[in-house]
Amino acid sequence: MKRWGFLTGAAVAAIGVWAFYALTGVSDDDRLAAVLTDHCLPYVQTGDAPFADMGRTPGVFDDVPLREAVSDGGARLIYDGRFTAQWGIIDSAGRASRICEITPVYTERRTPAFVVRPDGFTSRYADLLGLSGAPDTAPNIAAWYEDPTRPDRGLRVVMIAGDGVVSNVVVMDDLPDE
Repeated sequence: MKRWGFLTGAAVAAIGVWAFYALTGVSDDDRLAAVLTDHCLPYVQTGDAPFADMGRTPGVFDDVPLREAVSDGGARLIYDGRFTAQWGIIDSAGRASRICEITPVYTERRTPAFVVRPDGFTSRYADLLGLSGAPDTAPNIAAWYEDPTRPDRGLRVVMIAGDGVVSNVVVMDDLPDE
């Protein structure tokens, strides 16, 4: 009798845990949208420090390549070390720009990309970014520009994307002239 009570309790607990994870699951689409809207876009537009509430600083034994040309910024390993986020100031086409870059950490056990829904990807992220520029049409590149006639100026978002995956994300905006 005790055994049946234990098994019933275990089954109810298992169903509860399964339901919790099924209802509160976060997709890579959600993660990518959060990186863009909560961290990268605010940083490049206002200079507010990104990623303060997530991830960890890369350590001595983390083999993560960082851009050496980036100054006055930082880096974090985010989403359980799947990605490296780096931000700071960089010289872009002769102008100082804020950059926020998300790159995958390549390991055998991790998917080196955000797995996203391929249907409606371009329009979904154009709406999310709120940029008037049309996306770039180069193969495996999705890019939006504040001014499509000047892709080297203003706010720009570039993603290396394939069929249902986004591996690298770069968000940049020019620093205001002083």
